[in-house]
Amino acid sequence: MDLTIIITIFIISIPTLLLVFYTSSSKPPLPPGPYGLPLVGYLPFLNPNLHQTFTKMSQKYGPIFSLRLGTKLHVVVNTIDLVKVVARDLDQTFSNRDPPLTALSISYGGLDVGFSSHRHWRDMRKILVSQVLSTASLEASRSLRTNEVRRTVSDVYGRVGTEIDINKVAYDTEINVVTSMLWGCSKGVNVDGDDSISDVGDGFREVMYRIMELLAAPNISDFIPMLSRFDLQGRLREMQKQKEHMDRIFENVIRGRINANSRKMVKDERKDFLQILLDEKDDPTSSIDINQIKALLV
Repeated sequence: MDLTIIITIFIISIPTLLLVFYTSSSKPPLPPGPYGLPLVGYLPFLNPNLHQTFTKMSQKYGPIFSLRLGTKLHVVVNTIDLVKVVARDLDQTFSNRDPPLTALSISYGGLDVGFSSHRHWRDMRKILVSQVLSTASLEASRSLRTNEVRRTVSDVYGRVGTEIDINKVAYDTEINVVTSMLWGCSKGVNVDGDDSISDVGDGFREVMYRIMELLAAPNISDFIPMLSRFDLQGRLREMQKQKEHMDRIFENVIRGRINANSRKMVKDERKDFLQILLDEKDDPTSSIDINQIKALLV
């Protein structure tokens, strides 16, 4: 009786065993790598200095290895030749990766360049290359960059003999140069006579620092997606606060530019980044909207 039951169970199990064997053998093998724990994978064993950890792993497992962080599989390449394959030869395959949740939040759902899908990235690249980063556009904005650097030099020269925070001076200069090229005026400087766009707001520097910190901070929700709804570390909530601050700045800048355009009788041929995007938005054949403009400004 017992022998009959065992034989019956064995016969019934044969198709299942064959199916499992066929399925597992048909998948290409993963690169070698360290074992982890259930659910959390190798996360508990990672050193904060990832470059050192990955260097040691490459010495043990070779130039390409895999490891699970949470429930997600990660593959690390550690030679220039393999990086070229991933970033150049197979870029379309690897570009549509899952961005961090905080990056999706600050980029309005991945509408920027850094975290967008490959198709959207290609559309934005056309605008950036042909309009914003063209030789003519960069040459046209030379005066904006020159004026900001001269203003900084003059300010520092006027404080000879006193202590200055060179980090703050350098950062403020960069912000002023970038915002001048983005929407025609620097932080706290009004070049078009429009008060509504003369200042990007108090605490701008701190907001940008906080955004960079949140983008770089590890988030358990990215590694174990089933926990993302709980936002256990509060990363997404904090990024949403920073986004709201940036959104108020962009709303103010965009509204001011639209109002200024409506008052101008003669169209200014010199275009900054914001004006290029607004012109693109007004084109009936374009699909760009205000959220995409904000994402690109970020």
